[in-house]
Amino acid sequence: MIRGRMTPVSSSALLLLVADSQFRESLVDSLEAHEYTPLVLGNPGEALQTLKEQEQATVFVDCQTVSNYGAGLYAKIKVACPRCRIVLLCDKAHHEHRDLVKEAMDMGVYACLLAPFAEWEILAMVRHTQAPRPGGRRTRTREKS
Repeated sequence: MIRGRMTPVSSSALLLLVADSQFRESLVDSLEAHEYTPLVLGNPGEALQTLKEQEQATVFVDCQTVSNYGAGLYAKIKVACPRCRIVLLCDKAHHEHRDLVKEAMDMGVYACLLAPFAEWEILAMVRHTQAPRPGGRRTRTREKS
């Protein structure tokens, strides 16, 4: 292997547990346009089962899903995949958005994004976990004078 060469590692799983179809379609379009492959899940049970098989993941959850299943969902996700990052997507039109965001941040959610989401905001949540990491040890050589 060449020193300093970037070698791909198995990328972090990218899961969408988003009940709002408009959010979901927008996320999928943005991510696929940048060659990310999100896994769209229909319910928390399916998400938790999938997360148990992952070493790390980025999970997008929307306010509607949290309202339907409760804030305990965050803890269940963290138990299934301790190294996962949860990103809460919320719309100011949601009647409890302020309380949900505060509760999510208190429970250690990685980030909360308010709609409308700029594409760069979504990409910033996944880029660092999906990027290749340097392979091998990097060493510096000093020039002798």
